[in-house]
Amino acid sequence: MPSATSFIAFIALVSAYSITLAGQTMEANLDTAANRVILQERVVGASVLVVQRDKIILHKGYGFADLALEAPTQADSFYHVVGPIAPFEGVAIMQQVERGKLSLDDDISRLIPEFPLQGHHITVRELLNHTSGIVDYHYLGDQFESTYQVPKSEDEMMALFSGRPWVAPPGIKWDWSISNFQLLDMLIERVTGQTYDEYMQQNLFVPSGATTIIPCNNSTLVHGLSHGYHLSANGYTPATEDSAAAGYDLRYCSNVTDIYRVWHAVRQGKLLRPETLRLMSTADPSGLHISGHDPDVNYGLALVLNHEDSHRSIGQNGSLLGYSGSLYEFPAEDLTVVVLSNTAGQNAADIGMAVARKALGLPDVALQTNQISHNFLSDEPTTVTERSQFTGTYRLKVINGAYHESFSQYRQTYRVFQENGRLMIEALNEMPERLLKQKDGSFALASDPNAPITFVLSEHQPITINLTRYPGLKLSGERIGPGDIQTFHHM
Repeated sequence: MPSATSFIAFIALVSAYSITLAGQTMEANLDTAANRVILQERVVGASVLVVQRDKIILHKGYGFADLALEAPTQADSFYHVVGPIAPFEGVAIMQQVERGKLSLDDDISRLIPEFPLQGHHITVRELLNHTSGIVDYHYLGDQFESTYQVPKSEDEMMALFSGRPWVAPPGIKWDWSISNFQLLDMLIERVTGQTYDEYMQQNLFVPSGATTIIPCNNSTLVHGLSHGYHLSANGYTPATEDSAAAGYDLRYCSNVTDIYRVWHAVRQGKLLRPETLRLMSTADPSGLHISGHDPDVNYGLALVLNHEDSHRSIGQNGSLLGYSGSLYEFPAEDLTVVVLSNTAGQNAADIGMAVARKALGLPDVALQTNQISHNFLSDEPTTVTERSQFTGTYRLKVINGAYHESFSQYRQTYRVFQENGRLMIEALNEMPERLLKQKDGSFALASDPNAPITFVLSEHQPITINLTRYPGLKLSGERIGPGDIQTFHHM
């Protein structure tokens, strides 16, 4: 007859086996959720880390770090980090507040007197919660997009948006602007007397044990760095943007493990007092209802206050430079999800959302699928008259699809020109491409068959061109001059 001791040992063994089996099942479920989004959104490569109650549930690489070399993604492949660094910058600022070197209500003119406030008063708080009203240099068109491969100094970065009209009076309305982070970069340097990276390394990264968060740009050799990509109708195009052309907070490379380490140190109170993090995680009245389709998404201080059904989360996501990143924690469940990918778009956030919902026991949600277009394009002949009529330099603005106020100041210069009998189009400092005439009289590009380009002729008005710059962003503009290179590059 079995003894009581052996029976207890048997129960313990069964329980341990059940726990192990449940863990394996959860890992498989999360893996399936991540794969589903990666396939649907045509993500080239991604690394995913899911930690709950200090236990790793999923840590895996998907797809390719480099398509040309067919190099597989690793669990800790390196990426340009876009999105998750923003809360860390907020932590750096709040450290200065804790140390008495800054106040949230300080006017930034005290430390950045050269920035033209145009009669406004901007506080540190308004930079952190994106209610400053300062235009986002990322959404201005030519001024940034045509210099995406040109490294910039601090004053050159500030020149991108200084002197521009405000999108709203300070403190009144939330509107995302990475220009705020550029000014926060400058505040950190001027308060501490250190370079931005020196401060971040000594006060955030090293104390967290995060040794792989390093400055990087197109001139930096980073071993194991995943190549960035943009989606196109025909597949993918390599990203060529230089992070040195953007703000200091966008010039870092790392992996999911070290991004998690820094956030974990924040949550443990190693970098900030708990009450300071609670302040950062509290919705600012002006940051309420930041989403047009979800009234429960709010903003704190350098933190998005998000949710999956009734489960609240804090963090940040973003995309730039051909990369995507997402860091969100669900505090009540002690669940953190970090995703980095090498494909442009908010796919990292979507992967993180799908994985988090699975971990929380929530049903899947439908996602917008990035389908490869197989539309057949014709190539009708153009007449000499058409080529003569359409050539010119055009200045376009957004007429539909703007999702931030800064787009009201967006201006993009194109030229249409003839090249050995072919009708061509190019945006400023971008690759020229042939205009293919369609049977209905519109034009299209082989790189984007689903985005028709039309010319509008009017007897008493300059000729107008209409096109789609990004998915859903419609541009239109008049011809402002001839299509020669002198006019195009100097308008």
